[in-house]
Amino acid sequence: MLRYFHTFLLLVLALFVNTTPVRAEKTEAIAVPGKELSTEAALDAKQETISSQVREAIKEQSREGTDEATSMAGTEMSEVELLKLTEVTVAQQRSATSSLRELQSKVIELKTQLDKLDSGELDEKPPYSILLLDQLNDAIANCTIKRASIEESILAARENVERTRLQVDSLQKSLRQHTQAVPASSSQITKVQTELRLAEETLVLRKQELDIEQSNEAIRSLEAKIDHRKHSLVSLNVVFDAKTIEEKNAELDTRESELKKRAEQLQFRIQDAERRWMSARQEVDSTNNPSPEQLQRTESLKIALNTIQVEQSVNHQRIQRLPMMRTSWDRRYQVATKKSTRQQQTEWLAETAAQMEQLSRERRSRELKLNEARSALAAVSAKKDESDADQRELSRWMDQAADSLSAQIELHNRAIVGIDSGLRALSRLRVEIEGQPSRSLDQWLSDSWASVVRVWNYELSNIQDTSLTVGRVVSCFLFFVIGYYAARFLSRLLGRRLPNVGIDQAAAHAIESITFYVLMIVFSLGTLRFANVPLTAFTFLGGAIAIGVGFGSQNIVNNFISGLILLAERPIKAGDLIQIDGNIGNVTQIGARSTKIRTGENFDIIVPNSKFLENNVINLTYSDDLLRASIKVGVAYGSPLELVMKLLYQAAEENNNIEETPEPLVWFTEFGDNSLDFQLNFWIRVRTSIPRKTIETEVRLAIDRLFRENDIAIPFPQRELHLSASQAFAFRMVDDKETSQGLKAAS
Repeated sequence: MLRYFHTFLLLVLALFVNTTPVRAEKTEAIAVPGKELSTEAALDAKQETISSQVREAIKEQSREGTDEATSMAGTEMSEVELLKLTEVTVAQQRSATSSLRELQSKVIELKTQLDKLDSGELDEKPPYSILLLDQLNDAIANCTIKRASIEESILAARENVERTRLQVDSLQKSLRQHTQAVPASSSQITKVQTELRLAEETLVLRKQELDIEQSNEAIRSLEAKIDHRKHSLVSLNVVFDAKTIEEKNAELDTRESELKKRAEQLQFRIQDAERRWMSARQEVDSTNNPSPEQLQRTESLKIALNTIQVEQSVNHQRIQRLPMMRTSWDRRYQVATKKSTRQQQTEWLAETAAQMEQLSRERRSRELKLNEARSALAAVSAKKDESDADQRELSRWMDQAADSLSAQIELHNRAIVGIDSGLRALSRLRVEIEGQPSRSLDQWLSDSWASVVRVWNYELSNIQDTSLTVGRVVSCFLFFVIGYYAARFLSRLLGRRLPNVGIDQAAAHAIESITFYVLMIVFSLGTLRFANVPLTAFTFLGGAIAIGVGFGSQNIVNNFISGLILLAERPIKAGDLIQIDGNIGNVTQIGARSTKIRTGENFDIIVPNSKFLENNVINLTYSDDLLRASIKVGVAYGSPLELVMKLLYQAAEENNNIEETPEPLVWFTEFGDNSLDFQLNFWIRVRTSIPRKTIETEVRLAIDRLFRENDIAIPFPQRELHLSASQAFAFRMVDDKETSQGLKAAS
């Protein structure tokens, strides 16, 4: 009974401890912007309470005979350690509260400043210097870069808040489970309560950190608005006078003098560092078994020498950039005072782009060297951690090497900052040139013409010390196109004029084609000459073409050469009536690769030129246009044959399109199965297939007419059927009804 009563008392005590302090802590939480802040007195009271609990816990451990070193079971933290962490967390809350108050004060100050700017008031009096405008431009650019960093910090702070909140929920659940357990362990409950309190205080701190980052973002946003507002006011009344450029030149002269003095000092330091490193190296080389201290000393002195050399390189680059900075300021002054021409500004833009590209390459190179220095520093640090701490001399030289590498990292960072400064100066010049408002028509035409000339003279390649520019390529193309149309016009003009001087159409067509090819070769060579391209540049190309001709272009070259042979030997000519592959048509054109043939059906047949030389081709009009036509006809047996031959001759004689010489011929060719066969032969002059068919049709109509007038029949095929049987066939007449019945029975 007493045991159950003791358990009940522990449960009541646990519930009291779990609710009262937690609620008190929640009321003591530090508010964020938009919430109520904790007072300094509340934080002091909270810290005093935790400090007293720490002292009591330490006394309790002393009474139990345990100390802090043995109070942990395994990897778990003791109650004293948890309370100490809670005390530290509350102290951090105090610092965060102070930071939040300062940030809120700054927000109020920036809002007041923004309101003042909205009314158009600035601390500086107009007119404003160009230097102020440059500062505002840099501030606006920095705000843009800073925004990304703050956004990442806000995301990280939110993740920390959510992670800590989950931890608090987990500890609250664990406390409830331990409280409801039977029997309950008072020590375990107390430990979970302490962990929960630490987690809750940590959650308050994480929320404060999130509020700090959000306040920083609010400040950044206000600063950006202020900078933009200042920029809009200052840009309306900016003065870039001679006094400003004199001050900048004086500043650059002073910087140059300092850098040159620094260069002299670095030269002496390099000589001293080289002497020390060479002495250490000779000492190592003269020793059979050098100690680790000697090796590390030599390496450290070498790194120190490299550090001075890096500083000398950075200093030298700064000296080299000073003339560029002076030129940039002078050109900005000339652009602002409108003392420069559009052509000068165009040239300056090109030079500025090249300089910015060079600085960008230097920056990338410097970043690589920076990464190398960081890797070397990490290697030295790892080597030091692995070395024996008792070897003080070795550790000292390692520390010196680490210090030298750290100095190299700082020098590379400073070099990158200097390069960025040069890029900003060049960017300002480019913006001021490109941002010239309201260009006049003359300026616009001048800029356009300068751009065209720049593109026109752009060098694409260099062939045997001959520059091949865009202008030459375009000119050559236009020259070639003009040459093509000129060659076609002249060759066609010649082809139309030749028949007037007694040359037939076919020969005129051949001369026209050859003239076109010759003119195209002449114009092509003239184009290459105009571009100053020597023919020797095509030596390799000619060899490649020859190989291509030998392997991949046999058919094309074969057809081309066949076309030249056709034009030269003229076995077929334009206008000839030919028969090839069963097709009859007229040759309309003999091209470089193929020949066009048009049939009587108005079909165009494209025939490769090589086919006319490799296959049999019938040229119906090769020597002249006199062609013999034939018509075959049959008459019935018993017809008067002499009259038939006379009528056939008369049908040919009546047609005016048939030549009288040679005279028509009539042949009795055969005793056919169904008729007596005759053939009428006559001569006609034709250049196409259609007149021939027309004349043959007229002759056939005349033959039919003459045969009808003289009662001469043209038979059709006949067959005689002979039936042989041993007895007579019976025939009788039947009506339609019997016929249909018989057909049904047969089916």
